[in-house]
Amino acid sequence: MSAYRATKSRAAAPLATPNAPEAAAASALRAAVAEIRAQFPALSREHGGRPYSYLDGPGGTQVPRRTIDAMSRYLERSNANHEGGFATSEESDAILAEAHAAAADFLGAGGPDEVAFGQNMTTLTFSVSRAIGRTLKPGDEIVVTRLDHDANVAPWLALQEERGVTVRWVGIREADCTLDLADLERALGPRTRMVAVGLASNAVGTINPVRQIVAMAHAAGAMTYVDAVHAAPHVPIDVKAFDTDFLVCSPYKFFGPHLGLLYGKPERLERLASYKVRPAPDTGSGKWETGTLPGESIAGVLGTFDYLAWLGREFGGAGAGASRRAALVAAVETIQAAERGLSLAALAALGEVPGLKLHGITDPVRVVERVPTFAFTLAGHSPREVAAELGRAGIAVWDGDYYAYELIRALGLAESGGMVRVGFVHYNETSEIERLAEALRSIAAGRGAGGTS
Repeated sequence: MSAYRATKSRAAAPLATPNAPEAAAASALRAAVAEIRAQFPALSREHGGRPYSYLDGPGGTQVPRRTIDAMSRYLERSNANHEGGFATSEESDAILAEAHAAAADFLGAGGPDEVAFGQNMTTLTFSVSRAIGRTLKPGDEIVVTRLDHDANVAPWLALQEERGVTVRWVGIREADCTLDLADLERALGPRTRMVAVGLASNAVGTINPVRQIVAMAHAAGAMTYVDAVHAAPHVPIDVKAFDTDFLVCSPYKFFGPHLGLLYGKPERLERLASYKVRPAPDTGSGKWETGTLPGESIAGVLGTFDYLAWLGREFGGAGAGASRRAALVAAVETIQAAERGLSLAALAALGEVPGLKLHGITDPVRVVERVPTFAFTLAGHSPREVAAELGRAGIAVWDGDYYAYELIRALGLAESGGMVRVGFVHYNETSEIERLAEALRSIAAGRGAGGTS
């Protein structure tokens, strides 16, 4: 029996639809959207007398007041380097230690030694891939996909030149921009050493069946490296349940400052030789944290986790006495359930814009298979033209390939400027979807986003 068929029945658990308590929590969260938005100072910004519409979440979300206050407090009171014998250094070390523990709770890791902070996901991935490259030899194989952000592709491609490894590709089904798992089965073999895959597409919002993919990779004797950057604001992460060897994400995509976050199984982190200065730790996650950490940003991440835990206790039903892990899981589960309503509204609204072609999963019945990120083209208008016109109307969106380099080329859109991308998170409102659709209809009619020619 093939690895694909052998693992499918036990690993391909379907994505759950909300149960009654989750649906009630999601409804409460949507009803309290004004209270949620009040937690984010940036959302008070206006454009032409209307709230500025931040639909650029896939490129980076706004941050809550708790995050800003935590960064400010750190700089005001505890700004110091690591392991000094004085009060501010000790306070700084305590904040960093607590942030590592909170990050482990967020990811479902076994403890703070399994997580490391870095400049960003890309830098961490290059660091880990270089370390893994030291263990590879010519003829070893790495599997990457055409749905991924290039930060989980280019570091592995570099090993093809540096170490003589073979890179094998997993393609997509263009009709709905989902991974071809039969193609993955064909790519796996006795020489496969690593499978790199995303949890959710940063371009079209597809959620990949990571548990199934990890099981397939492990059945072939390979490690897995999961990019959860785009999934983290939308999907609960449980690295133990995923059973992945490594996972990376970026706090600035889930309401935190600009940072990267790495998880690794302890035996993987310990076995690999990291690139570091000689006095740095030789064990634990510290050996992956090159140089002096940005204490104020990591303090800010702790503020973000505080916000999410508050959300889980206030709206997710976790309860005041719930553990931080339970509160964080409740928060993201509630967010995920609430965002399905946004996805359904967006699918309906975008589907009514003349000349708009949406790429990815468009069937409302399959909304559980995606996050609320949408990429499209508009007939007669370049993606940059549409994005700029929306920007002039106070609606922030992205255009281009957003580093989904292989996907845009697979869809044949590279030469025409890629696509327009809009993304919603839990602080967005359905009125913003209506505003976006109205502006797009106006652009399609040649009147510009403001409704005048």
